Amino acid sequence: MKVLLLLVGILLHGPPWVAALQVLEGDPFVLLPCKLSSVDLKNATVVWSRSDLSPSTVHQRGPEGDELMGQNRLYRSRTSMRADALETGDLSLNVTRLQPSDAGNYTCSRDGVVLIRVQLEVEEPFPAWARVLLCALVVLVLVASGGIFGYFRHNFPTGPTVKVEENSGVKYVLLPCHSTVQPLGDVTVEWTDSHGNKVHIVDRDHHSRPEKQIRFYRNRTKMNNEQLRTGDLSLVLEHPTQADSDTYTCWVYSRRRRVLMKKQVRLQVKVQQVEVDSGVDAVLLPCQTTVQLRASTVEWKNSENWTVHKLQGSSDPLSQQEKIYKSRTEMNKDFLQTGDLSLTLKHPTYEDRDIYTCTVYSTEGDVLMKKQVQLHVRDGQVEVKEGAESVLLPFKVPPELLQQAKVVWWRYEPGPVKKVLVYKNGCNRHYEPDQNHRSRSKMNGELLKTGDLSLTLSRPTNTERYRCGVWRKGQLLIWTTVLLTVRGRVQLQEEPEDPRDRSCSMDLTPLMAGQPDY
Repeated sequence: MKVLLLLVGILLHGPPWVAALQVLEGDPFVLLPCKLSSVDLKNATVVWSRSDLSPSTVHQRGPEGDELMGQNRLYRSRTSMRADALETGDLSLNVTRLQPSDAGNYTCSRDGVVLIRVQLEVEEPFPAWARVLLCALVVLVLVASGGIFGYFRHNFPTGPTVKVEENSGVKYVLLPCHSTVQPLGDVTVEWTDSHGNKVHIVDRDHHSRPEKQIRFYRNRTKMNNEQLRTGDLSLVLEHPTQADSDTYTCWVYSRRRRVLMKKQVRLQVKVQQVEVDSGVDAVLLPCQTTVQLRASTVEWKNSENWTVHKLQGSSDPLSQQEKIYKSRTEMNKDFLQTGDLSLTLKHPTYEDRDIYTCTVYSTEGDVLMKKQVQLHVRDGQVEVKEGAESVLLPFKVPPELLQQAKVVWWRYEPGPVKKVLVYKNGCNRHYEPDQNHRSRSKMNGELLKTGDLSLTLSRPTNTERYRCGVWRKGQLLIWTTVLLTVRGRVQLQEEPEDPRDRSCSMDLTPLMAGQPDY
């Protein structure tokens, strides 16, 4: 794979410039350059972003370090910046394990000011004409040897890709593969995924070789070694999840590693979808099982492997539960009798949209069942009639998140972005344009006890979109969006920007992304 970087930037003191950089497949990383000199960045926030993604943030660095709560999941654990980036002015971004989805236009900005734009292109390893020429040369060589038809008929029977669809939650899925070469004899059978990782291996003695598997598939794959002599090379993959959706290849090798057969199976694991509006009291993530549970342990986790809820027997061992879920989750205590493992998540917000996995373990730690549910949280919607005295924009969070935290409500549509109210250290601070509007917004005075961050607006007049975020030490913990519709009124045009709205010490970039990507 060849990666071509086309960099188009604007220097602080000079004309636009263009530079090119090439790296080869196998390099451990690619560096997207952005350097400044003679500029004070100690209190700045630097954001690398892609406008075609939602959320758009690729990497964010603030005065207190990386701020990755709003980072797009495509780049989790794959991006980094120098530890002294804000001191040296070297704001270059390191991206590892390049993927085709990394192709796009990157922007490096400081406090909202664009510093440089980088276009990253991920190219094919060979151009199309080279592949055609190579194939033609292979055909000519095989024709010259006089064995092309027999060679392809007996040694390369690929056939069409078999498609298999299965629901998350089943005990296993069968990836079918039957040999057309008889007898198999002294061969090695290997199943690989689309990245070439070893999924399952059976050696020439018909013994499985789990030590050669990658850890992701360990203890989850089986083949009936006795049936190998009959040509049945099908693979059993236990407890499939969405991460297992892939194209798998079954290879049969001779003693000298000559390919005798190659067949592909495309697996699609379907995940149950749940949609809910932000601001509702609770949402149910369904999960039922007919497995005999006895003294089993049930654990719900999100895609970051954070513990959302855990039940052991009839108790709640929630010491490892992530703080963002504290006091927000519930399960039926009689799940051992009913088999109902559904999770209730209270006060869902946009930040809760994720794929959640319910896993059941035996007392010995073996996985008995695994099921996934994908939660989509739409923007909260509130509608009032023209002339209403007031309206409530709902938002509730666990009270534990509010210790030493800052809460900000702002209106972001129509533009420009305008802060409405900030809560910190037990007091509210208003950001209204004139004295007459200071009394139009208020929050619950006991929010530290209740976690109720709902905003009351007096005399609503226009259709507007509001957002609320909770920060602690510069880190965004949780946030939501609410669309306020006033029936009978037309949305306001964009207003002149209030200079005070530019003085916010927190970066709002993670919350300025477009519509949800579902």
